[in-house]
Amino acid sequence: MPEPGDFLCGNWVWDGLLKELRFHERAGKVWKEQPEAVERLQPVKSVTWYRWSQAPMVSGSGQAMGSRMSRVVAEYEGGGDLTINEAERDCAEKLADAIAAAFGLNVRHAGAPTGRHGGNLPERDSMGRLVDRSGRSETMLDETAGELTIATKKRVIGKSRRVWRTSEIRRLELGYEVRGPLERYVLSALMGPEEERVAVASYEGYEGWAEPGEWREFAAGLAERLGAELRVGDLPE
Repeated sequence: MPEPGDFLCGNWVWDGLLKELRFHERAGKVWKEQPEAVERLQPVKSVTWYRWSQAPMVSGSGQAMGSRMSRVVAEYEGGGDLTINEAERDCAEKLADAIAAAFGLNVRHAGAPTGRHGGNLPERDSMGRLVDRSGRSETMLDETAGELTIATKKRVIGKSRRVWRTSEIRRLELGYEVRGPLERYVLSALMGPEEERVAVASYEGYEGWAEPGEWREFAAGLAERLGAELRVGDLPE
């Protein structure tokens, strides 16, 4: 009977010497003696770890399913692959790292298995301005007028307005973060000598679907037109 120390993570046992992966189901508080599945890996040419999220779903039995998904795919040199669906991200990472290390490879990180897609850039308003809204604040970047306006709704009534000249932009920064099932791209302008951070464009949606290359090109184009430096954070591959 396998012991807890035999497991790499979850229900997975990895034998680095044999390059063999075994999946054991639980029987109460212990694991079954015989593995449910065994795969002795053939020579592997690539290891990809997919991470994405989707709208919550319900199984055929009526149970709620998690929205954060994860999959490891080891592609064999001779054709075919080993696909591991492991929703626990920490465990999936350990599996991907162990397989990649056994064959001297690096793990490739990716979003949804069906591929990322474009069409997630902000649209301009009727006057050609970039408008970004967050909470009570609205930011408008008017490249033609050379102005960046921040309008904030007051708690009772009315708005306060602040106007910057685009010549006061010290640099642009493109950032990316994941919170729960959602990913967020934010292009910020750092204004004036104090480098006050102002979001000029953003996108939020389920993780793993938006195309990062589209955002890199968008940010680079805007920075060039404004004559500003661009710094790009740690975006997905």
